Amino acid sequence: MTTHRQEHPTPLVNHLEPHQLTAHTHQPVARAILSSRVQAGLWVLRVFVIIVSVMVIYTFISQL
Repeated sequence: MTTHRQEHPTPLVNHLEPHQLTAHTHQPVARAILSSRVQAGLWVLRVFVIIVSVMVIYTFISQL
């Protein structure tokens, strides 16, 4: 038994005219559907980045 998948052709963005490229890149992209674990992981990453940023800014200011 063979399964046949239809594959969508990838657009050849390099071969578009400038106005076509602009129109193509301004199309909105649908939001990704993420599991609750992935969303929680992204929030943890955001909090981590904020904490590290505060630490770096504090260290920079304290060394002046």
